[in-house]
Amino acid sequence: MSGNTRQKLGLFSCIIMAIGSIIGASIFATTPVAIKIVGGNGVVLGFILAALVVVLRTIPELIMMAALPANGASYMYLTRLVHPVLGALDAFNQLMVGVMKIATMALTFTSYFAMLFPQIPSQVVGVAVCVLFTVISCFGVRASSIVQNISVAVLLVALGIFIFGGLGATQVSFGEVISTTVQLSSLWAAMGVMHGSLIGANVLIYAAEDVEDPGRNIPIAFAVSTIITAVLYAVMAYICVGVMPMPLFFQINTLADVADKFLSPAMLIFFITGGALLAVVTSINSAMLMFSRINFSAARDGLFPYAVCKTNKYNAPVVSLWLICIMACAFIASGFNLEDVVKITTIPGLLLAPVMFLGVFTIQKHYPNCYKNSFIKTPHWLNCVLTLAAIFVCVSLGYYVLFQMAPHNWISMVAYYAAAIIFTVWRVGYIKKTEGVNLFDKMKSTYQPWEEREKDAKAALGDKIVK
Repeated sequence: MSGNTRQKLGLFSCIIMAIGSIIGASIFATTPVAIKIVGGNGVVLGFILAALVVVLRTIPELIMMAALPANGASYMYLTRLVHPVLGALDAFNQLMVGVMKIATMALTFTSYFAMLFPQIPSQVVGVAVCVLFTVISCFGVRASSIVQNISVAVLLVALGIFIFGGLGATQVSFGEVISTTVQLSSLWAAMGVMHGSLIGANVLIYAAEDVEDPGRNIPIAFAVSTIITAVLYAVMAYICVGVMPMPLFFQINTLADVADKFLSPAMLIFFITGGALLAVVTSINSAMLMFSRINFSAARDGLFPYAVCKTNKYNAPVVSLWLICIMACAFIASGFNLEDVVKITTIPGLLLAPVMFLGVFTIQKHYPNCYKNSFIKTPHWLNCVLTLAAIFVCVSLGYYVLFQMAPHNWISMVAYYAAAIIFTVWRVGYIKKTEGVNLFDKMKSTYQPWEEREKDAKAALGDKIVK
C-alpha cells in the first residue's frame, strides 16, 4: 500500500493480535457443545488435537506466506500461482464471508451487551459496533494493535479468574479426566466443532505486508498463539467437567453455568462481560484487518472498482473498510437469520480452502529462490504431502455440513455467485473497453514486491541459487 506513514506490527503485536483473533465468543458456546458430543473426559484431549488440526490446515498458507508475503493472501496466491478465475471466485467469496462474519460477531456482541443495557435495541448496538471498529481501523494497524492489546489484556484477566477460581472447585482430578478412554468417532465429531474456536491466527497471513519481517514473525506468532490458546481452552474444559462431572456436565449450556458455581456475583458479571464482550471485540478488530486487505488486493487488479483500493495517510484501505461496514450494517438492520448465515458462509470456505492450497504445488516453479530461502525450511515433497493432508482434513471435517443445508440456503448461495459471475463478465468487458487489456491478464501479472523478493533471495543464496 502507498501512504505517507508506514505502520507495521512487530512480533509481540502479532502474537497479541493472533490471540485476540482466536479467542472469540465461540469458546463460550463451543465448550458445552463439545462436552455433550464427546463426553467430559474427552474434551481436554479434543482441544489439544483440534489445535493440531488447525496447524495442519494452516500449513499450506504459512508455506506460501513465508516465501511470498502479500496482503489479501488467498486472492494473491490463486491469481498469481494457480489461475485468475479461481482468484476471482475467492475474492467474491471473501467479500461476502467477511461481511457476514463481521455482522454476526456484531450481533453476538449485542446479546452480551443486552445483559447490561437491555433497553437499547440490538440492531442499534450492532451497527454502532461496526462503525466504531471501522473508524479505529481507518487509523491504521497501529491503532488496531493498541485496541487489541488492551482488549486481550482484560480478556485474559477474565479467563484467568475463571481458571484460578475453578481449579479450587473441581471435584475430579486432571489425571482422571485425561486417563479415561473416549470413542474416536465422537472425538472426531467434537473436534469438528472445537477446531473452529481455535482458528483465527491466520488473520496475519492476509495482512502480511503490514507486519515487520512477515516471513519469520507470522509463523512464530501463529505457533505461539495457537499453543497458548489450545492449552488455555483445554484447562477451561477441564474445569467445566471437574466442577460439574458426569452426569452434571449435560446441564452446561454456557461457561457462565460453570462459573456460577464458584464465582461471586460481581466476578461472574465481569467474566461474562469482560470475557465474552471483549472476546467478540478482538475478533471484530482482527476481521476488519483481514477482509479489508483482500478487497484491496482485488480492487488493485481491477476486479473490484479501483476506488476500493484507495488508502489514507495511515495506509488503511478506507474505502474497503467502509464498504464492509456498510454491507454489514445492512445485514444487521435486515435482521438476518444467524443459523442460515453460518451455513451459507461455512460451505464456500470449506470448498475453497483446498483450492487455495494448490499454490503450494506451483510456487517452486514461479519463485524458486524465494521458496528455497523461506523461513520455513521443510522440503518441497513434505510440503506437498502436508498440503494433501490439509485438503483431506478440510473435506472430512466439512462433509456433514453439506447435508445440513436447507433449499433456501442453496438458493441464496447460487444467486450470489450468479450475480458475481455476471459482474465479472461485465467487468472484463469494461476493462477491455476502457484500458484495452484483458482483466484476467492483469490479475495474473507479476507482483513487483515478489519480483524484488526473488532477486534478494538470489543474492542471499549465492552459489545455492535455483536456476
